[in-house]
Amino acid sequence: MPFLNSKPLNLSSPRTMNLIGKNGMKNLLCFSENMKIYQEHFFQNEVQQRFYRYTTDCYLFILDGQAFIQNGDQERSIKKHQGVWLKAGSNNKLVPISHRFECLIVTFQNSTAALTFTEFMQVQSTGTAEKSNSPPSNTRWILSSHPLVKIEIELIPKKCHGPLQYHRSTQKFLVSLTDTIQIIQTGKEHVLEAKSGLIFTPNSKHKIINNNEHSVQILNIYSPRVDRDKVLVINKTEH
Repeated sequence: MPFLNSKPLNLSSPRTMNLIGKNGMKNLLCFSENMKIYQEHFFQNEVQQRFYRYTTDCYLFILDGQAFIQNGDQERSIKKHQGVWLKAGSNNKLVPISHRFECLIVTFQNSTAALTFTEFMQVQSTGTAEKSNSPPSNTRWILSSHPLVKIEIELIPKKCHGPLQYHRSTQKFLVSLTDTIQIIQTGKEHVLEAKSGLIFTPNSKHKIINNNEHSVQILNIYSPRVDRDKVLVINKTEH
């Protein structure tokens, strides 16, 4: 699962932390003052269960496969392109029910700022999330209302050349979920295949291009959460 980066983060290749089973792996994709992002993949015949306990709130997003997630007497079924919040300090058991399982794990600093948050163990997807399709923006599903982070799935229309954009103060982690897209930055072009991603630091100008004959879904993770932080660069093109 190749993850690319925008300066100054040095993530030209994931940092392997440890093996999971014989053929699975846990990678560190992002380490910043706001968030840490890990990627895990493993196989059911080698790993029948995984346990998760983090000192901060944690968001688990499924890239491939299906599993049960258990916390005390709560049990949820979670599948591809769905996410769930796990509370800081809680004990959680994941039982894969597909041959191969792949997920992102996102942890955030200063979770004490989220004491009033109550969406733990609630499965979030495009079928349950708040939908926004106000022009000129693309259709978006807001998966999380956590005070420290914004997580959404965005639908990029077919043959779409998006506007040049940047964020003033938030860091964005973007993952292409369903197909290949292009990211244009100053003097750079990144080709992101499905389940590949890119990290944008604040003020990093970029545009998203979908040359496919069909729409593509992407996952956006913003931290810290800042309202009205996105800036569109009008009547200006960067190559």
